[in-house]
Amino acid sequence: MNIAGALADLYTLQERDQELDKIKEQQELLPPELIEAREKWAELSARLGQLKERYLTLQREYKQNDLEIKDLTAKRKQAEDEQMQSSSVREQTQFENRIQQLSTRIDELTELTMPILEEMENLAEQIQALEAEMAEMKPELDALEAKNAERVAQLEAEYQEKFAKREEMAASIPKNLLREYQAIRRARKGVGVALVYAKGGVYRCSACSVQLPTHVAQRVYQGQQVVRCPSCGRLLWKGPQEG
Repeated sequence: MNIAGALADLYTLQERDQELDKIKEQQELLPPELIEAREKWAELSARLGQLKERYLTLQREYKQNDLEIKDLTAKRKQAEDEQMQSSSVREQTQFENRIQQLSTRIDELTELTMPILEEMENLAEQIQALEAEMAEMKPELDALEAKNAERVAQLEAEYQEKFAKREEMAASIPKNLLREYQAIRRARKGVGVALVYAKGGVYRCSACSVQLPTHVAQRVYQGQQVVRCPSCGRLLWKGPQEG
C-alpha cells in the first residue's frame, strides 16, 4: 500500500475512532433526571448521617450522665443507711453534709440530662422522617439507575460492534503508521490525521489552521512520504479530491 492510500484509510479509520469516542462520551453522560435524583439522595444521606452522628454523641453523653446518677444515688443511699446507724451528732452532721452534696450533684446532672433527652427525641423524629423520605424515593432512584444501566449496555453493544469493524479496518494499515497515528491522537484531542486545504493559494492544516510552508504542502500532495504539520504535529493528508 502506498503512503497516499494508507493515509486515506487512516483518515477513514479516524472517523470510526471519533464515532467510538462519541459513544463513550454518551455512556458517561448521565440523564439530567438521574443527576438530580443522585444529588438529592446524596444530600439526604449526608443529612441523615449528620443527624445520626449527633444522636450517638448525645446518647453517649446521656448514658454517661445516667451511670453517674445511678452511682451517686447508690452512694447517697449508702450514706443514708450509715447515717441511720450512726450514734454521734458529729457523724450525723457529716453524713448529712455528704448526703446534701450527693443530692446537689444528682440534681445538677438530672437538669443537664433533660435537655439531652429532649434533643434526642427531636432527632429521632427527624431521622425517622428522613428515612421515610429516602425509602419513598428509593424505588424511583433504582428505576432511573436501571434505565441508565440499560442505556449504557446498549451503547456498549454498539461500541463493541463498531470496534470490531474498526479493528478489521486497522489491520490493513501499516503498523508503524498506525502506532504513530494513535500516539498523536491521544495527545491531540482525538485527531491524529488532518486534511490540508488550500484557499487563495495558501495551504493550511485543517486541525490547527496554521499556514503551511509551500514545500511542506508540496510533499503532502506528492503523497510519497508521511508528513506532519510543523505546528501541531498531526499527520497531513491531501484529501480525497486529489485521489
